[in-house]
Formats: sequence, structure tokens, C-alpha cells
Amino acid sequence: MQLLNEVLRGTPIWVFALFGYLLWAGIRGLTPSARKVSRVWITPAIFITWGVIGLVMRSGPLAANLLHWLIAALVGAGVGVLARVPMQVDASKNLVVQPGSVLPLIRNVTIFGAHYALNVLAAVKPELSAQYMTWDIYVSGASAWYFAGWAIRFLSAYRARDRGPCLDRPDDIPARTPPT
Repeated sequence: MQLLNEVLRGTPIWVFALFGYLLWAGIRGLTPSARKVSRVWITPAIFITWGVIGLVMRSGPLAANLLHWLIAALVGAGVGVLARVPMQVDASKNLVVQPGSVLPLIRNVTIFGAHYALNVLAAVKPELSAQYMTWDIYVSGASAWYFAGWAIRFLSAYRARDRGPCLDRPDDIPARTPPT
């Protein structure tokens, strides 16, 4: 219990705020919703930025860190490009309608949890810090490039809206529209 208290006290407030936002966004994504296109980019921007910061701020030899980050980036980008992005587009209102899914919640909490757990382990076991932070670089690279790949897939599906029906745009998604 004392260790848990120390971990929570040693956690910066921004970490709790970020977790709260990611949890809220994931829970909100459980139901179908219509969102402004600009709001769709918030979570990817968070993880891409966090992934790049994870590389830049890491101590140790830059070449080795970059190699680990790029290896993970290849895997993350591949998964992101393959991710389905089901949506309907209302271009006149600049809205994207997406079905509800538990996957974004699981994805967001898993990535956040991996970062958090690795950083806590590095703080609790300083003698193993280098190994934990190497794994954190892998998480940073994979998550940043997963969202970069997802962004490519999203833009492709978004642009395809004018070419008629496609697998990434089911026409039967009920909408929960935002207030105007």
C-alpha cells in the first residue's frame, strides 16, 4: 500500500489528466457519434506527440534509441494502415459519423498503461531502468506510427466518400450528432 501511495504521489498531475481524457474519449466512442473532423485528430495527435517526445527525451545513445524506435514504428505503421476506419462523411457540415466500438478504449488504455507501467517500473527498480526505458521506446515508436498509419487510412477513407460506397463507410451507422 505504501508503494502504491508513493507511485501515485510521484505521478505528475498531467498524467492523471491525460488518462482521464483518454478514458473519457474511449468511453464516448462506445456509442455511435458524429464529430467535427478536427476533433477526430485529437487522440492521434496526443499519441504521435507522446511517441516523438518519448524518443527525443530518452537518455542514452541516440542511434540505438532511434533504431529501437524505428523497428517499433514499422510494426505500428503496418497495423495502423491495416486498421479499419468505418465512417460516413457529411462534408457539408464537416462531420464524420463513426460507429461505436470498444477498440479505441482498449487501444488507448493499453498504450497509456504500457507507458505508465514501464516508467513506474523504471522508477521503482532503478537498476533495470535502462531495460524498461528501451521497452518504452518501443511503445513510443509503435504508438506514434500506429496513429500515423491510422491517419493515412482515415484520410483515404475520408477522401473516398465522393467515389460511392466502400468498406470503410458503412451506410447504416446511426448518428449521435453534436450540438450546433
